Amino acid sequence: MKIFCDKYNSGQDLFLNSFQSIQRIDKNLQLHFIKNQIYLLNNKYKDTVKIYIDFTDSKFIEKNNQRLLNKKDVFWKIFDQNDSTILDCTAGFGRDGFLLDSMGHDVTMLENSPIVAMLLKNALRRSNNRNIQLFFGNAYDYMKHSNKKYDYIYIDFMFEKLKNKSLSSKNDETLKMISFNDNDKNKIIQLAQRVSNKKVIVKEPRNSLSDILKPNHIIKTKLLKFNIYLRNNG
Repeated sequence: MKIFCDKYNSGQDLFLNSFQSIQRIDKNLQLHFIKNQIYLLNNKYKDTVKIYIDFTDSKFIEKNNQRLLNKKDVFWKIFDQNDSTILDCTAGFGRDGFLLDSMGHDVTMLENSPIVAMLLKNALRRSNNRNIQLFFGNAYDYMKHSNKKYDYIYIDFMFEKLKNKSLSSKNDETLKMISFNDNDKNKIIQLAQRVSNKKVIVKEPRNSLSDILKPNHIIKTKLLKFNIYLRNNG
């Protein structure tokens, strides 16, 4: 991956290159630091894909508000306790975490990719969102060493799904290129059950054939399924 920094962001490339994993990322990717903005370009496709997280974008706000106002949205069904504390173990581009914050919950995001964490931190700063907490690091280590418990723990392991040519699919594929896999998913789920006050939610495609632990129950939508695990104090 190539990193480009203007004079206002000199040294950012040195920080990122200190991670050995960065050097193994696809060379079709370019990370740009321009003044107060950070964005990613994926030149793997015929039409370059630009990843720029912007929580103030009018289209993003409209889509977020549509889900917020739709009381039949699956998130209202899953996160049914008002004013809850939620740990989003796999923040990604922050869409789900931002929606949960908009619903009135106290959201903490975790992201183990330094690139994604920088993109997300930059977006939160530009949006002046002072509610969401973001930490860079591994979800298992965070839960193991933190004394804090959360009402809900939300996990999206980015399971394999059917590919298509849509922009959202290309965005998801780009996210996978810069993310680190969670090798022991069941270990994370089991720890999350002990840290959760209420339940653990694992999101995956509806047609996923994953071998994760059997949930207590499943909530399905047209494209997704949410595996629900009740807390385990054992």
